[in-house]
Amino acid sequence: MNPKTLCFFNTNGPWGGGEHWHCQNALLARDRGYRVRVVAKKGGELAKRLAGEPGIGLHTPDLGGLSFANPVAMAGLVRYFRREAVDAVLLCLPRDVKAGGVAAKLAGVPDIIYRRGIAVPVRDRWLNRLLFHRVLTKLIVNSEETRRCVLAENPYLMPPERIHLIYNGFNSAEFDARKSAPLVPRRPGELVIGTAGRLTEQKSQHLLLEAAALLKGSAPPFRVLIAGTGELEAELKAQAVRLGLSDRVEFLGFVRDMKAFHQSIDIFALPSLWEGFGFVLAEAMTMSLPVAAFSVSSIPEVVEHGVTGLLSRPEAPALAENLRALMADGDLRARLGEAGRGRVLERFGLAGTFAALEACLRA
Repeated sequence: MNPKTLCFFNTNGPWGGGEHWHCQNALLARDRGYRVRVVAKKGGELAKRLAGEPGIGLHTPDLGGLSFANPVAMAGLVRYFRREAVDAVLLCLPRDVKAGGVAAKLAGVPDIIYRRGIAVPVRDRWLNRLLFHRVLTKLIVNSEETRRCVLAENPYLMPPERIHLIYNGFNSAEFDARKSAPLVPRRPGELVIGTAGRLTEQKSQHLLLEAAALLKGSAPPFRVLIAGTGELEAELKAQAVRLGLSDRVEFLGFVRDMKAFHQSIDIFALPSLWEGFGFVLAEAMTMSLPVAAFSVSSIPEVVEHGVTGLLSRPEAPALAENLRALMADGDLRARLGEAGRGRVLERFGLAGTFAALEACLRA
């Protein structure tokens, strides 16, 4: 099959790894000559970034978690897929699979692909079995860990030949060429640790704060920059005060210019308890920053312990020890940072990952 019209379907509102992937690959597909359509949440970050893009047909229907049970909403999606003569639809969220996937099936779309970007299990429930067996034609996973989690509760959920591993691609050349300046001014003699991500239980910024408290008095002068917004913002700010970190921790809110953020730090810390891939890791490594993270989920597929960063058990004392080692040794930071950039260029280059997507579409 050589599809001509691709529909990237992502109704998430905030910006994250899934939205980055859909935006990036929609633009790449357009540039490669595909006819591209995007279904996105009205007012969401994906819709904002693609609004007015030449060659991108943007559709923003009013969809929610129960839209698959709404005959009017479903009929509208079926008409949309038929009117646009969509050859392949790439879905992002579980609710997108229910609404967009079923509507695509009813509309006769030949290829209905779920791109799974989170390394958490798919529940072995009758609805999921129905969707994976009768609606979805293929599954894209962004790491081996994501593949393992998808099949953890039901190894027969999707035949192996229909599962495609496609790591997230990163456009290092574009990132390098982007004009930017440090987001936060440097303070003389101070090392800066940074983390970026939604302020949620998954990202586990509270463990970084606990690690920072353990480092007080036993490490060089340092500061922690936290980029992101989320439901735990007030709780994390209160924790920083409680731990006596008010003068060492700065919450930056949502940061659009991530290159400027990475230019402001010396070490990138990711205390996530699970990741599908982690675009922020590729960004930091492209900037030749050493990484301190946990050896969990898919993170070891991106960060190689002792080569591009330091990984530890998912607990604050272990993270603090790795941060202390990085802060004490400038040569170690430089060596890990240089190797990290090389790893991104070699394994996660955009040309290679988009070629893998095209192979998936032809399969």
